[in-house]
Amino acid sequence: MMELAHRRLSTHSIGSGSSSSSHGSGGGGVGGGGGGREVNIAVLGARGVGKSAIIVRYLTRRFIGDYDPQMDAIFTHNTQVDNKHLLLHILDTAWQCTGREPCADPITWADGFLLVFSLTDPASWACAQELVTRLRRARDDERLPVALAGNKSDLVHLRRVDSQSCAAWAAQHSCAYREVSAGEDPESVQEVFRCLCRQVPRGGVGVGMLRKREKLSRVMQRPAVAAKLQIRQGLRSLAERTLRSRTSTL
Repeated sequence: MMELAHRRLSTHSIGSGSSSSSHGSGGGGVGGGGGGREVNIAVLGARGVGKSAIIVRYLTRRFIGDYDPQMDAIFTHNTQVDNKHLLLHILDTAWQCTGREPCADPITWADGFLLVFSLTDPASWACAQELVTRLRRARDDERLPVALAGNKSDLVHLRRVDSQSCAAWAAQHSCAYREVSAGEDPESVQEVFRCLCRQVPRGGVGVGMLRKREKLSRVMQRPAVAAKLQIRQGLRSLAERTLRSRTSTL
């Protein structure tokens, strides 16, 4: 079952399965939603690399190519990794790699980061490399779980990023590395999420980080913030339904 939700807000079901409510503070502990360990994942990367497409492919096994790049959303998903139940909260953020530091919210909130780049775009790979440094510096943690996903591996004739160089750099910086294709290879997308989940330590985060998360959670529950998020999520769902309807008529 997959739901589009913000924490402690009512959820909106996408695809098959019934909708339910998402509860719990998340992040490294044992929470609700089926009793599994909760893991927060933030998906970051340059614009146009396929972040939203990868998330939707992971959650629904469907491929949708067009998304609003200005919308943020959190998806809640029950899954199993190595026979262990997990409740994933996946943040699809509109942050772009434009020379600015990423906003503090996803840095504070996430247990692990999926950094997406396009194998057809060397600049997006440079963005992902820079993000590894920024995130670990911001969290003061050289072991911060990071997975690098080289998307669009099916576009062999357009490839401009060398696989061996990426893998060597990732190993040097203690990052997982996988090449994926949101458009053609759903199993590769499943594998990169599993790989990242395995990196997240079971012990969770420190007291200071938990306090920051609790503060962030309270902010997210404010009526004005909640209403804004629900409007964004509603518009996103409408756009996806419209796109699927147009595709089915072609």
